[in-house]
Amino acid sequence: MTNQGGNSLSVISTVTNTVVATITGLSAPYGAAITNDSRYLYVANSTANTVSVIDTVSRTIIATIPVGTTPWGVTVTPDNSHVYVANNGSDTVSYIDTATNTVSSTVAVGHQPTGVGVAASGLTAYVSNNGANTVTILALINMISPPAGPEAGGNIVTVTGTNLAGATAVKFGQVPGTIMANTPNQILVVPPPGVGVALLTVTTPVGTSNPKPYVYAPGSELDSLVPGTGPTAGRNIISIKGNRFSTATQVRFGSVPAVPTVVSDQLITVTVPPAAAPGLVPVTVTTAGGITPQPITYAYIDPPFLSAVSPSTGPVPGGNVINLYGLNLSTTSLVTFNDAPVQYSVQSDTVLTVVVPPSPAAGTVDITVTTDSGTSTLTSAYVYV
Repeated sequence: MTNQGGNSLSVISTVTNTVVATITGLSAPYGAAITNDSRYLYVANSTANTVSVIDTVSRTIIATIPVGTTPWGVTVTPDNSHVYVANNGSDTVSYIDTATNTVSSTVAVGHQPTGVGVAASGLTAYVSNNGANTVTILALINMISPPAGPEAGGNIVTVTGTNLAGATAVKFGQVPGTIMANTPNQILVVPPPGVGVALLTVTTPVGTSNPKPYVYAPGSELDSLVPGTGPTAGRNIISIKGNRFSTATQVRFGSVPAVPTVVSDQLITVTVPPAAAPGLVPVTVTTAGGITPQPITYAYIDPPFLSAVSPSTGPVPGGNVINLYGLNLSTTSLVTFNDAPVQYSVQSDTVLTVVVPPSPAAGTVDITVTTDSGTSTLTSAYVYV
């Protein structure tokens, strides 16, 4: 119970109906509101133009927050995220962010507001204006999507809430965005350029809404693709290295989108989509900061094809050099004789040079070539004699 004349607060036990403690250090306290978990009490100091935050466990004042003139009514939102304070002397309502215990925004209302109430849904707020015999219905923002965007602005943000009809301004901090569409529950707005975190507010003919943070995210950077080639059929997984990937939502191979998996701020993986034909395509990553300005090239290649071996016979001890002929061999990463790796070198996209390994006995072996786009095997391709 607030004691306006005694500059104090009395704590009354509901069991004994007696005062069990008195908290001093207040200034003509008027309104008070407690968080839903009963952990903190917010008290309006009507002559000091402040709100005191009281820890209900220690019964001490842990913060003092400057607000408007002659604060009276106080209420806590259902989600405990904000405290609304009706400032009777300045015809305003202060929004206190309970995470930081600072005023995040102040909005003008009617004359001499005395009380403020928030519906259980958290979607509607009402301010009683004693000096004007009116009630101000505040516009409330419930969600903004996406909550972040590029520093250059220009994207479209959807603002949802209540009492948003007839919006005259949507501001990102102090800078207005461009309103594209407006209904009582939704606004489409194009943000202006900015940096850091801006508090988004909506102004309507009846007042200004509660603020919601909007993050201006710096753009990401591409460093490398590993591997940078793959089969035209796609479905292989590659790694993309760079910076500021934590908000990545899309990777585009040319015009074809794919959904990435964020491993870290410097690494994402993605399943490559199929391509209509082999060739080079630009790869870009979309994050909250926009699309990477400098793409990296990815090469779609056809699977390898082995067509011939020359010479196709040799001694059991091996050591001789032969050529493998075919197509799409330039990305060869492995050559095997009956699954045993051998030494090789790439001469061109159609020719490999191979050092024949020794064999335990005479007979035929299969030769397999593995590239970035698949494998090709010639059965009984080489004969040990």
